[in-house]
Amino acid sequence: MDLTMEKCLTKNKCRTISKGLYLAALSALTMQQSLPCAAAPAKQAKKPSYPSNFSGNASWYGIPFHGRKTASGEIFNMNKLTAAHLKLPFHTKVLVEDPKTGKSIVIKVNDRGPYAHGRVMDLAKEAARQLGTLPRGVAYIDCTVIDDDDD
Repeated sequence: MDLTMEKCLTKNKCRTISKGLYLAALSALTMQQSLPCAAAPAKQAKKPSYPSNFSGNASWYGIPFHGRKTASGEIFNMNKLTAAHLKLPFHTKVLVEDPKTGKSIVIKVNDRGPYAHGRVMDLAKEAARQLGTLPRGVAYIDCTVIDDDDD
């Protein structure tokens, strides 16, 4: 049997493939993986399922959670510039601005929350202090997700 001109069935389409690709496909089949195919269309990158800009009320959290594990597995430190968000990926950097104080900071998402209705973010105590929202408890903020390419 000549392996240089075998047929590869992918999604009900026949393609002529080389010996190397045939062997890779055969190997993939035995390992229950998808078939490699040179003519397969390139996958387009999915758009993130979260907005790059958002606004809303934010609260802060501190002492009861200090030293405990966050949802990301990191130990929560209320003296760091971190925050909790329901959907943003862990380690995402976000520029957080308080229009009332005019101050802004960059935080890192390392936890999930807030779970209080109508809030978009829970800031670590230090982040709230630097932003000027600590005395108010809850404050309106504007947020911009910072891409890794922006560093």
